[in-house]
Amino acid sequence: MACDITSGFTLGCRDNTGGIKSVYILSGSVSTVGDASEGLVNAISGSGTFYNFELFRQTSDYIEEVAVVPENGTVVYNQTANLSFFKLQTSLRNQIKVLAQNPTIRMIVETNNADDTSKYIYVGEEYGMQLLSGTGATGTAFSDKNGYSLTFTGVEPLPASFVSASNETELLAVMSGIVLA
Repeated sequence: MACDITSGFTLGCRDNTGGIKSVYILSGSVSTVGDASEGLVNAISGSGTFYNFELFRQTSDYIEEVAVVPENGTVVYNQTANLSFFKLQTSLRNQIKVLAQNPTIRMIVETNNADDTSKYIYVGEEYGMQLLSGTGATGTAFSDKNGYSLTFTGVEPLPASFVSASNETELLAVMSGIVLA
């Protein structure tokens, strides 16, 4: 196996925006993922529905940490999605309960990035994510947050891949047997 890099990196234009806009969480299963060897998924096949969980701007993030253990010769990628939802309510409470019980969550993170090739990130591809911690709080002052803060984490052998789509219509076209809701 060659460990030689194949290109460099240039700064480019300042047209990047941080944060995430929404996440799509799968209720169902994935049977195959199109070739992601270069970090770009062009097809996701399976059954079920990717449900859209909208997020308010500048409240949620996705982090991928590279964890290298030289003594063991291993490299893994720790994936974390910190999601913030407003308003304590029964419908969201019930979804959180089911998510907490699910040991293998697949999700697509929609970033605020305007770059067409890095807008959607497929997270938990091989082993899935899990909802490992969260809080629901009323706040104290009238202006405090009333809602949920959830942390989904996963460990993968490869970094998360980007999905070959620049909008929801193209994202749906990448799916086979899976719908978006």
